[in-house]
Amino acid sequence: MTPSVPRLGPGRAVVLMGPMASGKSSVGAALARLLGAEFVDTDVRVVSEHGPIPDIFAAQGEEGFRALEAQAVATALAEDHPGGLVLALGGGAVLRDDTRELLSGNDVVYLEVRWEDVAPRLVGSEDRPLLHGEAERSWRELMERRRPVYESVATLRISAGGGTAEEVARAVAGRLTLQRKGADA
Repeated sequence: MTPSVPRLGPGRAVVLMGPMASGKSSVGAALARLLGAEFVDTDVRVVSEHGPIPDIFAAQGEEGFRALEAQAVATALAEDHPGGLVLALGGGAVLRDDTRELLSGNDVVYLEVRWEDVAPRLVGSEDRPLLHGEAERSWRELMERRRPVYESVATLRISAGGGTAEEVARAVAGRLTLQRKGADA
């Protein structure tokens, strides 16, 4: 941990959201290391408890998956995290009102990316149930619907397209530090 980056502490959470392949998981893990916090990825939790995401979508549909995801968010935020929590959400988690309500009062970071940033990670992907047919068209359509929600929920927006996970995590930590100093002034 660098000296200029404060620890989060108990009861504090930084939530990462954004579209699929924006780096929420890798940036989240790097950010948690920087802040001395615990890292939880809601997709990993859902998969460990309920099986592969494509199977959940096939059996329960998107709404069923979103309900499981909302429960994973609620559980993670309610758990005791003495060093604080960095929580990575699935790309569509904030589409549910109850999930957005759970995030209130936390630092919610929107990792902004363009298609050109995520294309290498998504083209040919078999494990993205909402990315069907033409990957670019599907991704752009999802973003058109989701962008206003991401923007309305975010307390901080960070460009995540041009750096490594560690560089983006340092940018997030730096902006959070500035925000907190501004709030204390």
